[in-house]
Amino acid sequence: MSTQGFSADWVCGTPRSGPLEPEIGPFGFNCGKSWQSHAWVECGDFIVDITADQFGAPPVLVVDRTDNRYNKGNRDGALPEFVLARRRAVDDIWPQWQRISAGGPKGSLTP
Repeated sequence: MSTQGFSADWVCGTPRSGPLEPEIGPFGFNCGKSWQSHAWVECGDFIVDITADQFGAPPVLVVDRTDNRYNKGNRDGALPEFVLARRRAVDDIWPQWQRISAGGPKGSLTP
């Protein structure tokens, strides 16, 4: 969306810490029966959801940002091992990214 000039944010909600863990709050998408982990895009006053069909909704939903089926959380929805892998990937490429951003050589971003 940003490449088309729209300011948008990826957001998510995770109602529990793990598949068999108790619910920690009303976060994600409420499919009518319970809250489910989910991610979507917020753009202006709208929610754009291109994967709502997994919950029985139409495949693409564009709804008002106040739609009560959605509630973003403030925690990372990724499992701990994926959070760690993401941090390692950023740590690996960050020095090179800073060098390139500062006008240094534009070689490969591989270590």
